[in-house]
Amino acid sequence: MDLAYGSKYEAFREEVRAFLAKHKDQAPRGGPAVAGRPSPEACSWQRQLIQNGYATRAIPKDYGSYGAMPDILESRILAEEFSRARVSSALQNQGISMVMSTLLELGTEEQKKKWVKPTLRGEAVWCQGYSEPGSGYCW
Repeated sequence: MDLAYGSKYEAFREEVRAFLAKHKDQAPRGGPAVAGRPSPEACSWQRQLIQNGYATRAIPKDYGSYGAMPDILESRILAEEFSRARVSSALQNQGISMVMSTLLELGTEEQKKKWVKPTLRGEAVWCQGYSEPGSGYCW
């Protein structure tokens, strides 16, 4: 069994390595923002990653992203190369990881136009709260 990535994916890996070698000094220090508002440096880095197809790859261009076809091997290569270079990856938060898929699938066109791009760029930050009858303290 041959588990090699193949020439297409190795070319993609080299493209990512070249990008990181050239731009890694622009990445925010201390890792990607996980909670709260991302720094201006993290938002700038996120925009650059989106523009080059290294973040939110499969979200359509119409909504401010790169518009690539989903590809798990490319995603894996991105994770490997960002880790190898010790460079902050894209923003990771509930808006990007949870709200976007729901919004793109079920949202109106008006909602998508209003919220997708600012969420992907770290300009809009989402949170999730639970409210269920009977939840909370038991006395």
